[in-house]
Amino acid sequence: MESVPTQIADTLLAAGTITKEKYQAALNHFKKYGEAIEESLIETRAIDEETLLKQLAKLYRTRYVSTEKLKRAEIPSDVLKMIPLKLASQHNIFPILFDKKMGELFIVSANPTNVVIREDVLKHASVPRVRSFMARPAAIKAAIAKFYRGDIHAFSNLDKDGYAAYTNMMDVYERQLLDEESMVLSLATVGNRSERMISEADIERGSARSDAESGIRSGTGLSTTIEMLRVMVSLLESSRGELAGHSVQTSHHAELMCRRIGLSDREIGAITIAALLHDLGKGSPYHLTPLNVAEWDGHRTAALKRFENPIRLFQSIDLPDETMQTLKHMYERADGNGLPDGLKGKDIPLGARILAVADTFTDLMSNPRNPYRRTLSNEEALQVIGKVKNQVFDANLVDLFCIVVAGDDIKRQLLTGAQTVLLVDADAEQSTIMDLQLTSRGFQVRTARTADKALKMLIGSPTSIVISEVELEPFDGFKLKEQLNADKHTRGVPFFFFTSRAASKDVEKGFGLGAQDYLVKPSTIDVIVAKINKHLGEKSGDTSVGVSGSLKEMSLPDLVQILSHGRKSGCLKLAKGEHRGEIHFLNGDIINALLGQLRGEEAFFEMLRFQEGTFTLNPNFKAESRVITMTAEMLLLEGMRRFDEDMR
Repeated sequence: MESVPTQIADTLLAAGTITKEKYQAALNHFKKYGEAIEESLIETRAIDEETLLKQLAKLYRTRYVSTEKLKRAEIPSDVLKMIPLKLASQHNIFPILFDKKMGELFIVSANPTNVVIREDVLKHASVPRVRSFMARPAAIKAAIAKFYRGDIHAFSNLDKDGYAAYTNMMDVYERQLLDEESMVLSLATVGNRSERMISEADIERGSARSDAESGIRSGTGLSTTIEMLRVMVSLLESSRGELAGHSVQTSHHAELMCRRIGLSDREIGAITIAALLHDLGKGSPYHLTPLNVAEWDGHRTAALKRFENPIRLFQSIDLPDETMQTLKHMYERADGNGLPDGLKGKDIPLGARILAVADTFTDLMSNPRNPYRRTLSNEEALQVIGKVKNQVFDANLVDLFCIVVAGDDIKRQLLTGAQTVLLVDADAEQSTIMDLQLTSRGFQVRTARTADKALKMLIGSPTSIVISEVELEPFDGFKLKEQLNADKHTRGVPFFFFTSRAASKDVEKGFGLGAQDYLVKPSTIDVIVAKINKHLGEKSGDTSVGVSGSLKEMSLPDLVQILSHGRKSGCLKLAKGEHRGEIHFLNGDIINALLGQLRGEEAFFEMLRFQEGTFTLNPNFKAESRVITMTAEMLLLEGMRRFDEDMR
């Protein structure tokens, strides 16, 4: 198949998978741009990526790896080293997994049956066997750029639908989110139906937008759209005072719920988008959470006037139906006394029921102007929500939410010991991006735009780490550090300067004030996190803490993946009834497992069957010997395979 560049297209045409018109369009694109024929087929929309990869994998008698999976993959450095960058670039191949026990290296390639590639990999990697999976050529190039060269934006060009959808969304926002009057002028309301007034410019834009709109509705490009939308909404909310970051945090809780329920990626994306957009355009003096609207007449009156504003703002870009229904019905109540339609129980769209709980919980946890006039702890917020389940909220979703929140807390503790970071930076864009990046790595993040506000926040509540710019108002970061040093309650808080001031005298002054480190912008988030973890490790001996919980809150496969990806060491003890077991970790590798008389892999596979029980992680445990040689990923795959066979 490699001898004829267009043979893939010829094969698809002969099989009736693509039409003659689409075949010719792809061929013309290929001749013009000279890309791989697979890319021309996708670029001209002759076929979507998943269908193409399925067809090719069947043809090559192998499996395929999607672009999204490559983008989200976490590849150990020792696996990357098995194939040098020069070889990877030469053959456009990428290593994804090494099975130590079988001595088999798994790679992705656009030509998985190419004998020359296989022989070169065997020679350079010094492994007994190589197995090739199918992947899109451009996705492999992006993986090489991301993992070998550190290009964090390598995959962005492959998600053109998502980028076009985001650009279109920004266009709508800029045109319509001026004030309420501009929205009213752009809409003609007849009864319960809203009709958009269409201009000639709108008609001209329509054809250009159609591809982006269909991308959002079908689910293609949602991942990139959501990530960019998170940044956009974070920046918009940076001036909301106590509500800064509210919508992003709400979307995080909503997404966790969706994933726990097991919704499809398209449904998760649609509901997450609704959570990000739910406050836009409401502009009320009240924060209109479902709990507030249910309990206070003023909030209910305001919600009746404004609940459709987010829908009106974005109706012209044809968001998924689930997004619109979630936004419309988030103020319905489980007992049927909500608005706008008085829906009851399961008649309320699932997304709206999820958003109602997530929005209320986030407000109680982070907004000191909530009905209790103080930020509540996790437990207190869950108790408040639990008191009105069956009346305001879906009781089953509230119970599940308690488990999800507990699991999220466990993940943070496993990764970072639940460390709280205070970002102090006047640059809203810089601190917003850092906030999102640190949050994604398990840290709890708060932000301050001024030095005096940072001082109040540090005195008012415990903080594990401060990351501060020098250029601040009304006094600079050096003065902030001096004032912290003068107070016995704050002088011991680890302090990192992250600043554009790079003069040697400034660096000297920062260290002279007792800062743990002085980092100069620009610097990658990985460097910052590595510095923080190094300090925490030196301070406590390990960045992990003793963590315990229920396997209902976090399953064993999830625990294994978190500890493995986080490169953690220690002993994970499991208990189910009379059964007691242990799994020993060393820098993320599972090196032994014990359960009764069982040892090694067999003990691990048996513990994977535990659906209930408790766990405890002791990070100070030092494993003695390596009994298991399989990677954590291979252990999980093999354990799940055995479990599936037993269930047949």
